[in-house]
Amino acid sequence: MKGKILLIALLATVCFISCTKKHSVRISGTFDNISNEKIIIEQQTASFTFVLDSILINANGKFSTDLNLRTEEPAFIRIKNKSGQQLMMLLAENGEKINIQYEKGNYNIEGSQGSEYVKELSETLSKTSLAIDSLSKIINSNSTTDTDAQEAKNILAKKIIEQKRNNIRFIINHPKSYASIFALYQKYPSGLKIFGDENDFLFYKMIIDSMDTKYARAEYMTIVNRDYNEMQRILGLKNKLDSQQIQEIAYPDIELPDRNGKQIKLSSLQGKIILLTFWSSEINGNQFDNKALMDLYEKYHSKNLEIYQVSFDTERDFWLRALNSQKLPWINVCDFRGTNSIPFRLYNISKLPSNFIIDGEGQFVARDIFGDELENTIQSLCK
Repeated sequence: MKGKILLIALLATVCFISCTKKHSVRISGTFDNISNEKIIIEQQTASFTFVLDSILINANGKFSTDLNLRTEEPAFIRIKNKSGQQLMMLLAENGEKINIQYEKGNYNIEGSQGSEYVKELSETLSKTSLAIDSLSKIINSNSTTDTDAQEAKNILAKKIIEQKRNNIRFIINHPKSYASIFALYQKYPSGLKIFGDENDFLFYKMIIDSMDTKYARAEYMTIVNRDYNEMQRILGLKNKLDSQQIQEIAYPDIELPDRNGKQIKLSSLQGKIILLTFWSSEINGNQFDNKALMDLYEKYHSKNLEIYQVSFDTERDFWLRALNSQKLPWINVCDFRGTNSIPFRLYNISKLPSNFIIDGEGQFVARDIFGDELENTIQSLCK
């Protein structure tokens, strides 16, 4: 009887070990500046740092290790030297075989797209940080003239804006990658965050909406959701434009420059059936919504329909190229402030594209309807 119990226990143990889903990654490579020394490999989660391995680099600078990851989602992995200095950050996914070639303080990565993204983001921020440090020294130097100090301040401001735009473009282009979370939470050496203003919530929402559902409950995604909700709370946006109240209020006016720099008011279209739509040419997929709008415009423009399209772009040239390539005939306006643009908050925009229909009497009729429902509503108003 005891033999049977032991056999059952053994089988249960074997089944547990073999049936448990392992998440592992192989990392190998060569260092030109380390030999016969150990490197430390850690996994950084949203709340803890785990040491995964401490491995000896051989006399030729080579190493190889198989790591069992502590989480199912893609893992942020730090590689440090024996003194604890971080040499690089990786973003490893289950089953990847990552190869690193480290030479003269620089490194190349093969076998991990996420790690390449993190490297790209880290290097860009490093260059910006060095520039900011250099400019700060000029500004704070007693020997700097007022004119030179002001010029340095202007350049510094541009550097900060460029850095944020770089991260915005990355998130827009790679919203499903965990590297976008890395981009979202990057900080300058001073500890200042690139993102964090309550008006940045669109980029948090973009990641939340785009991320694979299998990672919805992952720890990092929990943090993104928490911070997004806190931004919404801080903004204290009133739900005046909810569907229950939408017909009770007149629309807030907008006045922004068109492609020629001419200021155009939304209220200048009073008396027309207005399709007020919000988009960004920097977001892949929004152009398909414009194709649908083109059909509506051709059918109903002669029947008193006008489209007033607000863009949340940040790059004028990119926006103009999009308008020209898509041959958009209706009113397009943009102030290139992205989500800091006043209409973004004024109309409580939480996703793009988004739209509102305003009737000839200046009353809201509907919000965020598309396809047949949108056309049927416009058709009913353009009789």
